[in-house]
Amino acid sequence: MRALAELDVLIVDCQTTGASPAFGSVLELGWGVARADREQLADAESHWILLPEGQRVPRQVQKMTGYEPAFAAHALLDSDAWARLREAVRRAPAAPTAIHYARFELAFLRDWATRFEPHSPFPFDAVCVHAIASRLYPDLPRQSLRALAGYLGHGLDLERRSLGHVEATAFVWRSLCAELALRSVFTWEELQRLLSERAPAKVRAKKPRYPLASENYKQLPDAPGVYRFLRKNRDLLYVGKAASLKKRVSSHFVGRASKQLAPEMLTQVNAIEFSLTPSALEAALLENDTIKALRPPYNVQLTVQEQRVWYSTLDFAAALSAPDAMHCVGPLPSQYSLRPLAALMELSAGAPSTPRLRAYAVGVSDLWTPDEAVFAAGWAELSQRHSAALALAREKPRHGTLQCAKRLLRSSLGKATEESESSESPEGWDPERVARHVERAVAHSYRVYRRARFLRLLHDCDVVYREPNSERARLLRIRGGSLAEAADVALDWTPRERARPTHASDMPAFDRAKYDGLRVLSSELKRIVRDGGQVVVHFAPRSRIAQRWLPGVLGLV
Repeated sequence: MRALAELDVLIVDCQTTGASPAFGSVLELGWGVARADREQLADAESHWILLPEGQRVPRQVQKMTGYEPAFAAHALLDSDAWARLREAVRRAPAAPTAIHYARFELAFLRDWATRFEPHSPFPFDAVCVHAIASRLYPDLPRQSLRALAGYLGHGLDLERRSLGHVEATAFVWRSLCAELALRSVFTWEELQRLLSERAPAKVRAKKPRYPLASENYKQLPDAPGVYRFLRKNRDLLYVGKAASLKKRVSSHFVGRASKQLAPEMLTQVNAIEFSLTPSALEAALLENDTIKALRPPYNVQLTVQEQRVWYSTLDFAAALSAPDAMHCVGPLPSQYSLRPLAALMELSAGAPSTPRLRAYAVGVSDLWTPDEAVFAAGWAELSQRHSAALALAREKPRHGTLQCAKRLLRSSLGKATEESESSESPEGWDPERVARHVERAVAHSYRVYRRARFLRLLHDCDVVYREPNSERARLLRIRGGSLAEAADVALDWTPRERARPTHASDMPAFDRAKYDGLRVLSSELKRIVRDGGQVVVHFAPRSRIAQRWLPGVLGLV
């Protein structure tokens, strides 16, 4: 009888390009040897696997695994990878093996065994870690490797890499062995008998029951602030903001499952920390700063990969990541932000509709550009709708283009919803779609242009605001793009020394963190005005944006 606590167990993980050998191949293979009585993972290694000739890695798989085509230069042949894996278990006729989703990996390993050792017995005596966990923790909402490892106190990156999965599976294996011992399962044979028994039917609850006790969030303050979700090992999982900490955090755990935030992540939450703020606006600013500093794994949307800001030329045709005498329109979130304006200016002046201009105008990849005839028909339809605006663009290229774009943005603001078109193809273009895409691309581009001007004003300013349904007015002094001071003030507060004006020749220095922080501030000001609060922005000597002007200004940024 082989005792679990003293058994060397091979841990294996495969990352693949498809769901089975019939539809894909092994892309990465990792393994290591774990023991329940030893924290160290022994003989761990992982390798990219060379794909069969002509086979490509799907874009979604590249995104999940971080794979790049250059990795193929150092990849192993599948036969060499099999030989190395077999060498790790050559000492046993059938090595005890633990795999998180054994049914998935075993299909690929059996395919390799059939191809490379057709006359030898299958060398792995495998158990499924997921099946064990389903019996030991039947109430966990998620039993994926990341959720299970996090619940037990081990962090696993969102990127799916074999070595990280091997390490996480080894950690889970050690934890499961301790739990199995409490249930009088001490040997490999007893574990196999347990798994051979029919698993209890899992009752699907209307509302998932998460491991975190409800007292942890029901006792939070009914006040604005920032909350942080932590794993058992104190790893930070997620940072969020709230106008009411109690209501917002509770909504994650007690709402309908389809509307909840990442059930996989909530399975891992072991503790909640929070910081109170004087207002929801200041909670939003603190949330942004915290995410930028700590980069929690589940704050995917606010953790941007692009770390630069951009500055465009006056004709919007080119952009650099630093301002100079020629590139003085910015800051912009992307070098492509103002390309639709450049296309509108050139096409209005009579420039031929080259593939480059057509792609810029409709705001899509060069691969999806409408052909010349369809684009010409779409441009004619656009010209009928906006003849006066396009005529002005022809007469005064830059000024007229901006005025035309402004009209397009304002006309789009009143539309409640827009048709969702997540994918286009060359065959999908027609004149009406071309016209609609030009309108949307130009309107969005103009919004980014106006936002850049507004963020430069916010770079050095004083903001006085009152949140909706609050009697408390707050002052934020923004200096150098960062919050320098915050205090309670009267709503009619006026600065003795206003922030210095920013001239076009004195472009403030932006980096991505500063851009995102001021972007959050502008969004929060828009929210306050929309919901009935009050805002006044003092941005230069004898200059301010008063409450009555802000809806119009913020509507364009």
